[in-house]
Amino acid sequence: MKKALVIVVGAAVLLLVFMFVAGEQPPEQPGASGGGRQLDLSGFDPARVTGLELSGVRSATLQRDGAGWTVAEPGSPESRYLADEAMVKGALEALSRVAGAKFVSGEADRLNDFWLNDARGLKVRILQEDRPPLALVLGKDGASNGGTYVRKAANADVFEHPTRLGWLWRRRVMDWRDARLVRGAPEDFTQLVFRVGDDAPVTVTSSGAAGGWRLAEGTQVPEGFRFSARGVEQVVRDLLEVEAQDVLAGEAAAEAKAALAQAHDTVEARLKSGKTVVLRLGRAAEARDTVFVQLEGDARVYEVSAVSAAQMRKRLVDFRDLRLLRFALEKVNQVRIQTGDTTVVVAKEAQGWVLREPQSPPESFRFDASQVEARLVWLQQLEASRLVDGAVQDAQAGLSPPVASVEVREEGGAVQTLWIGNEVPDAPAGSQEVYARGSRDGFTYAVEDRARAWVARGLALFSGP
Repeated sequence: MKKALVIVVGAAVLLLVFMFVAGEQPPEQPGASGGGRQLDLSGFDPARVTGLELSGVRSATLQRDGAGWTVAEPGSPESRYLADEAMVKGALEALSRVAGAKFVSGEADRLNDFWLNDARGLKVRILQEDRPPLALVLGKDGASNGGTYVRKAANADVFEHPTRLGWLWRRRVMDWRDARLVRGAPEDFTQLVFRVGDDAPVTVTSSGAAGGWRLAEGTQVPEGFRFSARGVEQVVRDLLEVEAQDVLAGEAAAEAKAALAQAHDTVEARLKSGKTVVLRLGRAAEARDTVFVQLEGDARVYEVSAVSAAQMRKRLVDFRDLRLLRFALEKVNQVRIQTGDTTVVVAKEAQGWVLREPQSPPESFRFDASQVEARLVWLQQLEASRLVDGAVQDAQAGLSPPVASVEVREEGGAVQTLWIGNEVPDAPAGSQEVYARGSRDGFTYAVEDRARAWVARGLALFSGP
């Protein structure tokens, strides 16, 4: 037994010596078949890059200047757009992370297999400050290390880059573009003017403070109308987020311009800088998911989603404050919920919130005082989906007596009440609504059915885990 063990150990030692003398390496070591060849991008510094020239399966020319990055079709600098700087930065930084790159092949006749030939490769020429250009070819994703096949343009050595580069680099000009139509920050806006259909224009102005939006002096409003500054703040956010899905060209652009000349709505935004941005919004056709948009002073016609256009197309009614209750959270000392014959009352005492009704809750129930404030915040933020047009009898609406109610009492005796009623028969397709009324006015509103389901939870609203 000992003799056999000695023979095995001796054979292993002899094998290792032979491998060392012959200069062989274990086959799984990276670079073994390539004589130690490595993807050398040591001269590449993303911070020094001033331009990118893409050709092959995708073409685009990107340039960096003092104002940031721009992108254009090669040979057409007049059609230059602002580029998405974060996108460019991400692509460059991903390319620079070559640790773990593996040599694959040096055979020129295999380049097609890796999408690294002229027909299938993406040629990337990188211009850098005070450094020579770097020319690469990016191939297909799906290398064995999860990355992308890549080679330097000067030779046929193929490497597996450790990062999946395809989605970062194989982009059209439109994909590199900063697709936002309006740029700035919410605090930059001082005035908005909405012109929709035959309705009177709606002008809102900002004092510059949070919640400082107001209707322009002299605006005619319906009786009982409450203006929502929060509604305008949301429109400003929508304006800053809307992105073009495409830029039309040729016959399509001509047809879109003709349509916009016949009928359009507008949003006019004035900024602190004195600049005015005017968007012309085409009328949405039911069969289309997109809408034509044109910026005043820009000959190009863009397409944006119909949803984005609807968020910018506002009438006076869209700025109605639809919140049903108004109370100071820190002053509330009692909440009463009534659903049919079931009553739940929580009250604030010296030691904090306590359950007053029911006086004998189920044995399995555990009151969680921390839930009270969360429920009050929900009630503060509850908004109706719309004002109900036309007179609806309280009995028909289920508001006299109400199907359910919530009473919020403040120190000093002030009370805010929410009444919940029956289902609304003419709710918009795909939604379920119930009638509701709040203490802020005597109007009847429609709210999402989830509000009634929330109130119906009763005692469970204050249950602990």
